[in-house]
Amino acid sequence: MPSQFGMGRFGGTEMKKSYDLDEYVAGQLKDPEFKREYDKADREIVAALAVKNLREEMGISQRELAQVSGTAQSTIVRIENGNLDLKLSTLQKIAQSVGKELEIRLV
Repeated sequence: MPSQFGMGRFGGTEMKKSYDLDEYVAGQLKDPEFKREYDKADREIVAALAVKNLREEMGISQRELAQVSGTAQSTIVRIENGNLDLKLSTLQKIAQSVGKELEIRLV
């Protein structure tokens, strides 16, 4: 018997229906609660990538960034992995410690 994901009961190749992730997400975004959580996760990922890209552009390690910003290395690791609910104050501290400005835009 095929599963909802199109694979046979024992890993066969019988396909029931293919799923497109973009279509699925587009449908889910109609739900206000899902959209709110999706947007929050998107902002956190963008912030995490910004910290990682900044650090890599400067050619410094996570340990070095932690030292100059006065944060724990584990905090930098969690930020870059997206496993930390970022605070504005943490981002500001990191930016200032490397001579950058934190810019936030409402669009």
